[in-house]
Amino acid sequence: MEETTSQSKNLWQYVKSNFINGLFIIVILVLIFNPNAKAFLIKGLMQVGFFRPAISNENETAAPDAIFTNTLGKTVSLSSLKGKVIFLNFWATWCPPCIAEMPGINELYKTLLKQEDIAFIMVDVDGDLNTSQAFMKAHNYDLPLYAAASGTSSGLFTGTLPSTIIINKKGNIVFRETGAANYNTKQFKDFVKNLSAE
Repeated sequence: MEETTSQSKNLWQYVKSNFINGLFIIVILVLIFNPNAKAFLIKGLMQVGFFRPAISNENETAAPDAIFTNTLGKTVSLSSLKGKVIFLNFWATWCPPCIAEMPGINELYKTLLKQEDIAFIMVDVDGDLNTSQAFMKAHNYDLPLYAAASGTSSGLFTGTLPSTIIINKKGNIVFRETGAANYNTKQFKDFVKNLSAE
């Protein structure tokens, strides 16, 4: 009888251990293969204080010029926006870190929307503005969408998604972040507003 009870306990521990291991493997596989699950995890980490953009006194470098086309076919160049602070973000709809940081960028945009000397350029690196428009509409984001109309210099985009650059009114890059970040913080809003006031 004791032997049967002992075998039952061992069997239960074996089943429990394998169930937990199996569940862990399933969670890992979902995170690997499901962009929305990855984005959800990253967004959760952002809300508890991870992925804050590092605002530092970076050496200013002149931003290379680039031309972008919006959803209406209108083109804009970085040089034509001199005199404005530019929030330039390279992203894609299939990129989990891009998806994760989008709510914070949208909130930043809504906060600064009425400041005419701040421009947002959200560049869909795939150049598929129909897909990115559908993505924005599905998530109730109001961000201005663009595709690169000219070759993008490595001084702007190195290939890492997402990538965010802030260009000051003089046309100099004063901030660069590669990877997901939460831009909906008081510190970052103050940083952009201070650049706007220069």
